[in-house]
Amino acid sequence: MQPLNRYKANRLWNINVNIVLADIVSTVATAVIIESIQGRLQSRVMIVAVTAIVDGAISLAVFGTLHIYANRARGMMDLIRVQLHRWALSPLHYLSGAGLQYALLGAGVGTGIGVLISYLSAVAIVRAVHTLYGKKSGLFR
Repeated sequence: MQPLNRYKANRLWNINVNIVLADIVSTVATAVIIESIQGRLQSRVMIVAVTAIVDGAISLAVFGTLHIYANRARGMMDLIRVQLHRWALSPLHYLSGAGLQYALLGAGVGTGIGVLISYLSAVAIVRAVHTLYGKKSGLFR
């Protein structure tokens, strides 16, 4: 089976790949954006808040596009179902990402590097939790 067909056929694989890819793209783009506008953000709290908003918007758009590509036959309700899982887990993602980012900024780590470290760490945490839940709940069938 070709890798692209395998990717489309295995939901455990394509949901996780889609989310990780969307989060990597959004984290890198957000790091560049935050680095370029940090002078206009007046506090660590403002930097962390704007980071979360920008990251969430980009991730949502990229994931939606990838999920529809890989799961077109399942329709929009499947996209909504998976997005609801992501939204349910977003407090964990953003609390861990924003908390770590806030701590890194306080320790003097640059804004762009701080975004990359904190949000990629949050992706790893949430992917582990979501994968375990998805296997148990049947999401990946």
